[in-house]
Amino acid sequence: MKKLLFILLIVVNAYSNELFTLPDESNFLKEKIRYEILSSKESIFIAMYNFSYKNIVKDLIKASKNGVKVTVVLDKSKVEANDKIYNFLKEANIKVIIPNDSKKMHLKTMIFDDKLALIGSLNFTKKSFENNHDLVYFTKDRKIIQKLKDIRAKFE
Repeated sequence: MKKLLFILLIVVNAYSNELFTLPDESNFLKEKIRYEILSSKESIFIAMYNFSYKNIVKDLIKASKNGVKVTVVLDKSKVEANDKIYNFLKEANIKVIIPNDSKKMHLKTMIFDDKLALIGSLNFTKKSFENNHDLVYFTKDRKIIQKLKDIRAKFE
């Protein structure tokens, strides 16, 4: 029985971390992100420096309408340069936070239901998905998720 549990833990851990390289795995990543958004039941937190990818925004709005608490943190300078996504999210009654300090909000991360995290170098723009060399890492590691939750608490 102990051997079976050990093997089960190894298998579960093998699928709890996933790394995507872009632009090669861009389509797989877009589908993974959209799947995780639409599968979330309780909460989605996203902090994104540059965010203009409309399909992800539409999925966040769908999740919000289905009762998921969605919180988005955006960089002040990016919103001042183009407030289209900001307005789109606000009109959908999604909580949008613009940090009021002088620091650039340069994070690129998400937390789904406090159980799965996305961390990477990718901005959520069409250009970034298609033309940039980026990495995106998904993890269920509790320590990493806790650190991201601590970061989230600083913005809320």
